[in-house]
Amino acid sequence: MALKIIKNGAFTTIQDLGRNGWQAYGVPVGGAMDRVAARLVNILLGNYENEAVLEMTLVGPTIRFDENTIIAFFGANMSPKLNGKAIEPRKPIHVSKGDIVTFGRAQTGVRTYLGVKDGFSLLDILGSKSTNARAKMGRPLQTGDVIPINQSYSFKRFSWGLSFKFGTYIHDKQPPIRFVKGRQYDLFTTEAKQAFLESNFIVSPNSDRMGYRLAGPKLSTKENFELITEGTTYGSIQVPPNGEPIILMADRQPTGGYPKIGEIISSDLPRLSQIRPGEHIHFKEISLKEAQQLLLAQQKDLAIIKAACLIKWRNFQHV
Repeated sequence: MALKIIKNGAFTTIQDLGRNGWQAYGVPVGGAMDRVAARLVNILLGNYENEAVLEMTLVGPTIRFDENTIIAFFGANMSPKLNGKAIEPRKPIHVSKGDIVTFGRAQTGVRTYLGVKDGFSLLDILGSKSTNARAKMGRPLQTGDVIPINQSYSFKRFSWGLSFKFGTYIHDKQPPIRFVKGRQYDLFTTEAKQAFLESNFIVSPNSDRMGYRLAGPKLSTKENFELITEGTTYGSIQVPPNGEPIILMADRQPTGGYPKIGEIISSDLPRLSQIRPGEHIHFKEISLKEAQQLLLAQQKDLAIIKAACLIKWRNFQHV
């Protein structure tokens, strides 16, 4: 029971929600860049939310399925097709043995996630199936790779899925990326803090899963100093000596010593992960309490969707 990569796409990897609990030992967390999209794929399939999925970047793969199964995908619009016919995201889709699913170039957004019912049959490394190419934990998928799946499925045909509103953040790049003040915020000059809040920044083509490099006004501190290296997190906005901010992303290094002007709020990280190189972003400061309320609201929405999907799955019978 498996699927085969017929064409590998630009950068396709296996990801789950990350290698948590090892950062103190120098192991990056990694995991899906857009964790909401990855979780929604598994929620749609009735899987555990941490099941591994395929993360496709900018140009998707072509995949042949060698068993009957159920798939779902969510994220950037990569013009997906099943045996040459367009298919919709945000819903479970039955595929039969020999079917070909193709993903093209992303029209909006950056990343699309694909999962299968009951997940892939892969070995864990330190409790996670996530690929981290820089850390030599797995590699990007290549043409000819075969990925085993846990179980073959055939269900009676069904038609249901999520409303379009649950993917709007992937297409909507205009709202500001919200942040809370970083630990070293007060070490920056008044001019730097004003420029950070009032300017547009461009996501550099040199950005990757480790960090988004931003081009824009240079941000300077009040004086030169050395910081004690401390732990990093997804969304930390570090400013190295050249004054060009770097937003640390999923594959970030475990520790860093550059001053942090801000921390992107958790509920905005999925939208940030779908912003393409060359696109503009701007920032808005909010309070920690507001950030917590936004995250709780996002988690509540996901919990409601999960409950509804589980009810749907109970109504379907194996055939």
